[in-house]
Amino acid sequence: MNEYKILIEQLFKKAAKNSITDMEAYFREGERFSVNIYKGEIEDYKLSNSIGLGFRGFYNGKIGYSYTEKVSEDSFDMLIKDVKENATINDSEDYEVIYEGSKHYENVKTYNEELDKVTEVEKIQFAKDMEKYAYELDKRVKACQGCLFSSGTSNVIIMNNKGLYLNEKSNGAFSYIFLAVGDDKEISTGFEFVISNDFTKYNAKNMATKAVNDAIKMLGAKSIKSGNRKILLEARISADLLATIQGIFSARAVQKGVSMLKGKLNKQVANKCVTLVDNPFLENGSASSAFDGEGVATKYKKIIENGILKTYLYNLKTAIKDGVESTGNASRDSYKSTIGIAPSNLYFDRGDKTFAQLVEEVKDGVYITDLDGMHSGFSTISGDFSLGAKGFLIENGKLSYAINQITVSGNYFELLNNIESVGNDLLFSSSGTGSPSLIIKDLAIAGE
Repeated sequence: MNEYKILIEQLFKKAAKNSITDMEAYFREGERFSVNIYKGEIEDYKLSNSIGLGFRGFYNGKIGYSYTEKVSEDSFDMLIKDVKENATINDSEDYEVIYEGSKHYENVKTYNEELDKVTEVEKIQFAKDMEKYAYELDKRVKACQGCLFSSGTSNVIIMNNKGLYLNEKSNGAFSYIFLAVGDDKEISTGFEFVISNDFTKYNAKNMATKAVNDAIKMLGAKSIKSGNRKILLEARISADLLATIQGIFSARAVQKGVSMLKGKLNKQVANKCVTLVDNPFLENGSASSAFDGEGVATKYKKIIENGILKTYLYNLKTAIKDGVESTGNASRDSYKSTIGIAPSNLYFDRGDKTFAQLVEEVKDGVYITDLDGMHSGFSTISGDFSLGAKGFLIENGKLSYAINQITVSGNYFELLNNIESVGNDLLFSSSGTGSPSLIIKDLAIAGE
C-alpha cells in the first residue's frame, strides 16, 4: 500500500498549492467473487475488482468532496477542481473538521489469511454441495431457488495532511440456501445462511439440513383466531426488525427530528432486561473495525443499558453540533460516499434463559419464525408495523402445530418496553444485526 501513500502525499502537495487547506483522502480497493447454482449448474458467476479514491478538503472555509476511479496523478487536477467547485456551492452552516487522529486504536482482527486461500473451485463446489444435499435429504424438495457463495477482500486507507494514516485489510464471506418443499397442493420454503471470514464455519450439509427441516415443519400450517397473544420472537427475526429500525439511534436522525428517541437520553426506552450493544471489536463480526469512516477510533458502547438510553451514534459533524465526542460511527459506503452514520455490530445482549425455558415461560402464545413485508409494512419513524407472519402455536409450554396466514401488528417502541425475557441464543441476521430470542408481553394477531 506504500505506493498509494506516496501518491496521496503528492495529491496533498498539489492541492495545497491550489489553496486547499485541511484535506483527507479515502482509498479503497477490493475484490469480490460470487456464484449461484441451479440444478447442478452455474446460474450466475461474478468476479469483480474495484478501486477508487475519495478526496475532501477545505477551500475558502467550506468543505468540498470529489472522487475518482482512476487512482493516478492524471486524476489530480480533476479531484482538486471538483473539491473547489463543490466547496464554493456548499451553503451548509454545519461546522466540519478533518480529524487529526485518536490517541489509541484497538488491534482488531478483520482479515483471515486462510479465507483468501480457498479456491474458486472449492467455493463453487460448496454451493453445488448445498443443493445436492438438499435434494438427497427429502424427496419433497422441489426446487432450490438459491444456492449462493460469495466472498470479498478489501483494503482501506484513510490519510490526511494532519498526520493521520490508517490502513485496514479485511475479508469475509456469505452463503445461503433457499428452497421449496411440498407437492402440487402445498408449497413451503426454507432458508439458511452463514456469514463469516472463517471457511471452517461453512458446512454445506448442515445448511441444507436446516433449510429443508425448517421448510418441512411448515407443511400443513394453518391460521389461528385473531386476538392479542404473548409472543416468542425468533432470534434472527428480532435481529431483522432491529436492522430495519436501527436508524433511530443516529444522532443525525435525532437532530433532524425524525427519531422517536429525541429527548429520551438517560430515560427508560425499553424493559430493564434489555441491553443494546454496538461492538466494533466483535470477533468475526461483519462490521468489526478499529476506526470509522473519518478515522476516529471505534468504541464498544451500550446504546441501551438495562432499558435506559445511554447514547446516540455520532460522527464528527453531529458530535460537534451536540457538544459531545464522536462515538466512532461515521460511515462510508464507498470512496464515492459522503460521511454518514451507522452502527458497527449492533445486537441485543444475550440473557440467561435457554430456548426451551422461554417456550415453557410463554406457556400459551405464538412463536414467530418469519415476518414478511418488513420494508413496506414497517414505519421506521413511528415504529408502527403490520407484517405477515409464520410460526408455531405454543400450548402448555410446548411448541404445537405450524401456523401461517396471520398478520402481526404493533409498535416497535412499545415492543421494547414489553420485552419480558431474553434468551441466551444470540444470532445474527443477514443484515449484520443480532438478537437472542425474546418474549414479548403481547402483540395483536389477525388470523381467522
